[in-house]
Amino acid sequence: MRVWSRTHPVRLPPDTPLKRGTRKFPLGRACLELVERGFRGGLFSFQCSALERLFICFVIACTFMPASAQLPTGEDFTFVRIRWTDHNFRYGYGLLPNVPPWAHDFPQAEKNLNLTIQAMTNIKVSENNKVLTFDDDKIFRYPFIYACEIGYLTLSETEVKNLREYLLRGGFLMVDDFRWPREWNNWMREIRKVLPEQELRRLDVSHPIFHCFFDINDIHRDTPFDLGVPPEYWGIFDDHGRMMVLINYNNDVGDGWELPKETPKFSTRSYKLGINYLIYALTH
Repeated sequence: MRVWSRTHPVRLPPDTPLKRGTRKFPLGRACLELVERGFRGGLFSFQCSALERLFICFVIACTFMPASAQLPTGEDFTFVRIRWTDHNFRYGYGLLPNVPPWAHDFPQAEKNLNLTIQAMTNIKVSENNKVLTFDDDKIFRYPFIYACEIGYLTLSETEVKNLREYLLRGGFLMVDDFRWPREWNNWMREIRKVLPEQELRRLDVSHPIFHCFFDINDIHRDTPFDLGVPPEYWGIFDDHGRMMVLINYNNDVGDGWELPKETPKFSTRSYKLGINYLIYALTH
């Protein structure tokens, strides 16, 4: 049973108290920077000062503190990853062996992001992450869904129809982890089956999605993956200007969520982006 409608989507009202760390009380941002230093130096290594280790422990402890904000339905936020059909065509890019593209960074990426959301905000988070498909009516229960490596997907007619309805009724899709023109062209061909006429717009650093919680001004900094091109951010908007699809191109935010020890600076930015994306999706 679908539990929300196009006119009454499951999103938090704008006045919901979401923030522990804000511009006025920048504890969240400061702690996240300390976590970055902790990952870079080894969480409890002697390269971190005693005070830094204390704050890192505090951030971890915060993940177990009760929070007050929740979705209007009374449910916790649930991270939903989309499983799409892999037809095994490639562009000469070496994907992980024995791992389907939709599952890259799974399940550690969402586990780490959930912990960070709990530590930095008072959004209630479910530990029961979901893996669903675009043609599954269960996606209508969740206002935020995530798909990666979408440069290789092909949508069925049923997936196109269901995803279109989901997005037009208030849903938010974040896509990630794809690169180069051939993958972009494949994604554009498929998403234009879903939303053929809706506005596609490149996002610059002034867009509110980069400032609704953390102020993120280094969005075009190169990733650790030696792509030779900076990340780009695009949105697809409905007729009322609401962003329905957020596109992370030449980027791999999910990899940053998965590997904080290996890529501390990139992971810090990725966690900030993930939290901002969620808060923006739930309040706009």
